[in-house]
Formats: sequence, structure tokens, C-alpha cells
Amino acid sequence: MIVSLKDIVKECAKGNSKAQRNLFELYYRPMFNVCIRYVKDQVEAEDLVSQGFIKVFNALNRFHYEHENGLSGWVRRIMVNECLMFLRKRSNFHLVPLDEALDVGEVDFNLEQIDSHYILKSIAELPVGYRTVLNLFIIEGYSHAEIAAFLAIKEATSRSQLAKAKVLLKNKLLSYKLMGYGER
Repeated sequence: MIVSLKDIVKECAKGNSKAQRNLFELYYRPMFNVCIRYVKDQVEAEDLVSQGFIKVFNALNRFHYEHENGLSGWVRRIMVNECLMFLRKRSNFHLVPLDEALDVGEVDFNLEQIDSHYILKSIAELPVGYRTVLNLFIIEGYSHAEIAAFLAIKEATSRSQLAKAKVLLKNKLLSYKLMGYGER
């Protein structure tokens, strides 16, 4: 019987389908939540999670398990990469070139006054390029240099996309607040 996560990982690396199912079920919901932040469609997010887990299972024999956080971060990175590859293949995914970027300045806004449901809804409504950079920088914690490498853009473009995403997000959240929705 497989009991520890370390044992599950070992068995997955050997191709044990029961262990793979256990790992999938353990990480499905958190990885689905990662993917749905990049693609708004639930079916696309489910497909990305499935494709990501295929890559996880194929690469597990090269993964050295030390602790759960390491595994979780590694699986998350694979899911983010799957999402980025998917978005790059889409014809409607584009980032605004730097020369078209607006000077948006800093955004100062207290998110603690808005319900988290409306924050997540507002992020999901952002244009895909803005949403992607915002997710990578704020939620995933990547630097602008890393984002630029992932998306094949300049660092300055990443910065401008993030700034514009913050402005759009602020405006969306302000409109929710003015309408009286989502206040705590």
C-alpha cells in the first residue's frame, strides 16, 4: 500500500497507474486553479492539466524528491509552461509592443476592501496578454527577466503589460466598488 507522497512519487516514476491516479487526484484542484487563471475556459483548463500531468509522469524519473513543496513547485512550473505554450499557439494572444505602451504610472489601491471573488473575476476579464503577465509576476512570482524569456518579449514590455494590467484591474475593481458589489 502506498502511504507517503514520497512513495507515491517513486511508484509513479515506475509507471504504477494507481500511484499516478493518486498523484493526479492530490494535485488536480490546485493545478486546475493555476491553469484557469491563464485560460478562462474550463474545458481548456482541464485539458491543460491533463497534458501537464502527462509531462509530469514522463519526467518523474528525473525528479529528485526532497519534500512536498519541491514537488508542488515543480508540478506548478510544468502547468504554467503548458499554459504559456497553449497561449503562444493562439492567434489572439499578443502583447502590446513597447512603443505602443502608455505611461500608466503606479497604481495605489486597497484590495482588502473588495471581496476576493470580484478580484478573481476581474483578473479573468483582463485581456489575455495582460492577464498572463500579471499572473506570472504577481501570483507565480517570476521576475520581468524570466517573463520576458518565457514570452519572447523585452523586459520593458513585461513591465508595461503589468502596469497596464494593474490599471485595468484597478478600474474594474473601482467600478465594482462604486456599484456596491463585492465589498467586505
